[in-house]
Amino acid sequence: MVRHIFLWKVADGADPTRVLGILNELPSKVPGALNWSMGAHQGAPGASGDIWEYGLVCDFESYQALQAYSQHPAHLEVIERLLPMFAARAVCDFEVVP
Repeated sequence: MVRHIFLWKVADGADPTRVLGILNELPSKVPGALNWSMGAHQGAPGASGDIWEYGLVCDFESYQALQAYSQHPAHLEVIERLLPMFAARAVCDFEVVP
């Protein structure tokens, strides 16, 4: 299984609720995610260094399934819509070993 973690900060003037809503369109449009969860950072600002405001975690059966998700037209369209709403973003994908 491959875990996909996406972290972001919302750009000034962008609506965080709208960002979450757009991201939540993906599970119904793009097959392959075994689970899907996201939310706002809850810890104290600065407690662990520079923080990411929001995070998304989802799992895929394989790197091939993650690649199919990443290249899906609906995913690419969502990225295009969201890029202006992000101040910063980061991704980390890794194999989850049981």
